[in-house]
Amino acid sequence: MLKRIRTEALNLMNEKGINFTIADLAKQLGVSKRSIYDHFSSKVNLIEAVLNEILSDLQVQIQEIVNSQQLNTIDKLSALLTASPKALGPLSSRVIVDIKRKLPEQWNKFEYFFDARWQEIEKIIGLGIQQKQFRTFDMRIVQQIYRGSINELYEYQFLTQSNQTFQNAIAAMTDILIFGFIATDNRQPSN
Repeated sequence: MLKRIRTEALNLMNEKGINFTIADLAKQLGVSKRSIYDHFSSKVNLIEAVLNEILSDLQVQIQEIVNSQQLNTIDKLSALLTASPKALGPLSSRVIVDIKRKLPEQWNKFEYFFDARWQEIEKIIGLGIQQKQFRTFDMRIVQQIYRGSINELYEYQFLTQSNQTFQNAIAAMTDILIFGFIATDNRQPSN
């Protein structure tokens, strides 16, 4: 029942932001509000449980990617840059904006996760540079490009106007970030 409550809560969050009510959730689940309050003391407690499960899932994914023996360096980098929640499902851009504005303590947990993920990304890029798969560049600039792109791709209007999901937009951004604009056949060696 707990997983069902969290999953449906995430569905409502993606649809309505964090402004959904416990009554909305109870109706979707076909249970009484009391049934939900038996498991969660408040709506905020429920939202925190959903977000904590998402972060936990992402942390497990990151460790699996980093420790994978099947992925090469480029595949690890791509997987790290595009990792998204699988346990309950993805977060919509609307939820991200709500969390940033209305639940700053929860958003700080996401920021901490992003920082930890970036450290793993830097290690993989460093390994790729050692292996001569990547060229040397200023990592601070790449981090700003990546974080700036993520922030812009969260924009609900952009996603709806371009008929994109956040995951598809991240995948496209990652492909451009890793492989650039120039087709492999057209690359000229630099002097």
